Amino acid sequence: MAEDCRDLFARLSEYVDGELPGPLCEEIRAHLGGCPACERFCETLRRTVDLCRQLPPIPLPAEVRRELRALLRRFVDG
Repeated sequence: MAEDCRDLFARLSEYVDGELPGPLCEEIRAHLGGCPACERFCETLRRTVDLCRQLPPIPLPAEVRRELRALLRRFVDG
């Protein structure tokens, strides 16, 4: 695997989620256009993310919600 491909893999989730700045997205798009393996990998990741987003949310158990609220209160209160 080429070093460019490894660099792309490290940022691909952020790219798919639209979290990267424009110039970096352009670099990634250029790489994907010239690297069929990375392009397939990216498309597979996009499909996986889309499928996960379609899953219904799983409610947190009451005890976990209480613990999370208490942790957040301690964090906010300092």
